[in-house]
Amino acid sequence: MYFSPEITEKFAELEQNDKNFRVAEIIDRILLQETNNLSGPIYVAELGGGAHPDRYHEFFGKLLQEPRGHIDWVDVSPHMLELAKKYISNEKYQNRKEIITFIKSDILEYLRGLKYKKIDIAIMKYTIDHIDKLEELFELLSVKMKQGGKIIANIASLSLELKSHSTNARFLYNGEQFPDNETRVLKDGDNFTIKFFKESGNPNSGYLEGAETLKYFHSAKKIKQLAESCDFDIFLGDWKNFVKQDNQGGESMDQEILVLTKK
Repeated sequence: MYFSPEITEKFAELEQNDKNFRVAEIIDRILLQETNNLSGPIYVAELGGGAHPDRYHEFFGKLLQEPRGHIDWVDVSPHMLELAKKYISNEKYQNRKEIITFIKSDILEYLRGLKYKKIDIAIMKYTIDHIDKLEELFELLSVKMKQGGKIIANIASLSLELKSHSTNARFLYNGEQFPDNETRVLKDGDNFTIKFFKESGNPNSGYLEGAETLKYFHSAKKIKQLAESCDFDIFLGDWKNFVKQDNQGGESMDQEILVLTKK
């Protein structure tokens, strides 16, 4: 789906929904908290960035301050990158172009090409479960992150149970659709296909033609084992147990996150 300009554009429009905005706001708060003590220019890699660099308003404000930081906006889809440029083409976001490099690349390929200890912050919003080779991802991040560097990702769910559908999509377990009144139990090595509804929140609207994507299940146990073996401190759980209370405001949304800190 990421290589069709028509489907990619429709998918990017579907991402203009309340949940997506709120997840971005949560990540924005984590980014500010975790970079509070960094004094030099911050080097950031948004891995699987997609179409929306019109998010992270507070963090972009920090990157634009002197000494200016930099962000590599990495995505395998050329159409996503073209849309990303479009979304920040208006006057409100013009200055973000000064600190972004748009890079067409697979995430693992991008990391392989980086210098050692290059990255201060890596962001993976809605992307970590697109990675089949999680072991290689952790190993690469371990050598490409500076000491004290952070990987910040949101996790769709840590539950072992896969429901048949969510607000925006239907799930197929290892390629097979299953009834709405049933669930499937996930294990490491399983995959699930996501078919997106034409209208967010409306399963009866039908599916966005061609809009399917494949994701992989990684258990909390596996993630923790990989973090330990690759020399990361780890937080895995609801964001409200990680962000300081005075930074939360009125936000009460539940959202699983993963924060890795390079020792």
